[in-house]
Formats: sequence, C-alpha cells, structure tokens
Amino acid sequence: MKLTQKQAAELKREKSELEQKRLALKEKAKNHRSMSKEDMNAAADELRSLSERIDEINEELVDAPEPNHRGGLHQMKTNELTQENFRSSTQYRDAFFRSYINRAVSTDDAEVMEMGKRSITDMNGGSVTSGAAFLVPQTTLDVIKSVISKYGQLYAAVTKYGFTGDVALPVGTAGAPEINPDGTVKLNFSFTEARIGQSAIVATIKIKNLLLKNSISALENYLATEMGKYLGVYLDNAVLNGDGVDGSFKGIIPSITAAPSAKKTYTEMNWGKLMDIEGEVDSPYGDEGIFIMRRKTFFNRFRKMTDAAGLPITTSIPVITGNGKTQFVLDGHTVIFTTAMVEDDILFGDINQYIVNESQEIVIESSSVGDDTFGKDETMWRGKVYSGGTPMFAKETFTYWGFTTK
Repeated sequence: MKLTQKQAAELKREKSELEQKRLALKEKAKNHRSMSKEDMNAAADELRSLSERIDEINEELVDAPEPNHRGGLHQMKTNELTQENFRSSTQYRDAFFRSYINRAVSTDDAEVMEMGKRSITDMNGGSVTSGAAFLVPQTTLDVIKSVISKYGQLYAAVTKYGFTGDVALPVGTAGAPEINPDGTVKLNFSFTEARIGQSAIVATIKIKNLLLKNSISALENYLATEMGKYLGVYLDNAVLNGDGVDGSFKGIIPSITAAPSAKKTYTEMNWGKLMDIEGEVDSPYGDEGIFIMRRKTFFNRFRKMTDAAGLPITTSIPVITGNGKTQFVLDGHTVIFTTAMVEDDILFGDINQYIVNESQEIVIESSSVGDDTFGKDETMWRGKVYSGGTPMFAKETFTYWGFTTK
C-alpha cells in the first residue's frame, strides 16, 4: 500500500529518533569500561534491534511520495531540510526561538516549525500537560543534557526508562532454588512492583526583554546552560534525598534510614573500616558499587590513606573528552562527588538499582502575552522534564555511613 505524505513523515521522524538513539548507544558502548558484561550484551541486542527497525523503515519509504512543499521557506531551504535533519538545523533553531521571542510563529517560519510540531502534547490521560507545542532544537537539547550530566552526575548514571505517565514495573528477586526428586532444579523468583509517579521538574529563568535583541545563538546557549545547571543539581538531590512527601522521587538515603534504620556510623576512617563498608553490600550489587560523597570528604578521609601494604588506595584517571575533569577511583570503585551529601557521610552501592522514568524529553516554554512578567518588560522561560524515580531494595543494594565522635 502506497504511503501518504503524513505516514511517510511519521516514519521519517521515527527513523530520525532511532538513529539518534543508536548513535548515543554506540558512543556509550565505546566507553565499555563503565559497562558490565551484561550491559554490553544488552547494548548489542538493542543496537541490533534498532538497526533492524531502521532497515524496515527504509524499505517502507522506498515508494514514499515526494513532499509537497508550499510557501514559507525558499526552495533552497526546503530542499536542505528533511525529517531526518531539521531538528539539528540552524533554520529550525532560529525559528523555534523566534516563535518564543515574538510569541507567535511567523508565516516565513511556519513550514519549518511544522516539522517539529509535537504529535502528543499531554500524557497520562491529560493529568500532566507538556505546555510546549514544538520539539526543542537538537543543539539546545544536547547542551541541556550535557550540563545536567555535569551538575547531576548521579542522575546521569541511574537506570532510565521512557514509559508514558505513571508506571508500575515488576521487579524480580531470586530466591533459594529447590532440587526436584528427578534431580532438576526449580528456580524461585518473587516479584515486587516498583511504582514510579510523574511530576514536572521545572527550571525557571527570567530575562530582561532587552537581552532578547541579542543573537539567538547566545540566547540559546545561555538558556540551555542555566536550565541544565538547575535541573542537574535538583535531580541529583532528588535521587539521594527525595523531593518531599508528595514528590515523584523517592530518595536513596530516606529509604535506608526509614525505620528500622540501616544507617551505620564510624569514628575513624582507615583501611579496615573501608573494608567493612565495601563488605556490607553483597554481590552482584557490591561488585558494581560506586562511592558517593562530598569532594571534601574524599580528600579529607581517603586521598592520603594507604592499604595494608602501604600503597595508596585511590587513583585518578584524567578524562580527555568532555569538560576535562579528573575521575577518582577508591579501591577500584568509581567516586562521584555531590553537594547533596552531608559532609563526612559515605554512600556505597549500585547506582544502576535506582530506577527513573522520564516520560517525556525536556520541553521549553516562555511566558505568554498578558502575564505578570510581560508587564515588567521581561520574559520568563521554563525548562521542564517529566520524571520520577525510586531505589530498588535500597537497604540491600546500598550502605550508608555517617561520622560520629562517640
């Protein structure tokens, strides 16, 4: 059956999203040192599945009709832009921000903006509304994500899913196996539902309208950086400490300290105490464990420490790419610094056992004509991500230690 232009456009958009996901997965797989064997196998399977679906789409698009371009862009621009590349183009980026600055989509920008119009603008039966009609330009999205990763290293490291709205995920736990009379073994699993709600995490920025007369590239970079900082710091704290009784994030630390509390204390940090901490988390979680603490705690408590043989227990790995920061390793385990931890407190465990559901990618919106900020000659911009998370079996997959003088 011959495709309609709308069907072809939807397939091209799906292909573009799959290709971006495949590229990101390939980049992650390149740094395989941070992935377990199981993760590598899962990544390979996902890459294979993505490639197969892209091949299927390519076959369906063989007889796709040529797009019927009308008005708006000049013919040269229209030929340059496709469903595969429009989101990364300067034309779409400029049109996107112009529509917010002018609070309307101009006739000249209508066609390119149509390419980025969201097919879904609310989620979960309408209980959560995105408030943004167009996809965020890829350049803006990439900057926000990179800044979130810098200021929210924990959030960047957790396990993420992209289900729509609130979800209840069944999680299996292996029990003791039983040996049958015929010599076969019966494996026993118990399942627990991990319920993850959704809420909008919002970064709000107010900008004097005079600044909007500067270049769009400067505006884009400023907004993306500031939004990324706020979201990264907030989400890191939410993973560790939760975001309140009615929030969508259940924190690792409140889950450990909930009655009966499993928090432990130390009066002096030495090689033996470090072994106690690492030994508290059984396999496989301890094998994949990382240390989480404030930077000051690491340098005060561990950087000068030696093992039983007198050798340093910490190492550092210069990171060549990205922001050039140094990655520290404590007794073979990665260390992540965050100000969301109390000084001298230490958390150790498998951060992959914290599950996050991001039900929709980041959206950007600006204040509309007639609101309070408009009257003050300024525009309020908001970056939003719909997300929620919970730790799985926090007291088994993590151990939490605090310093005491007693």
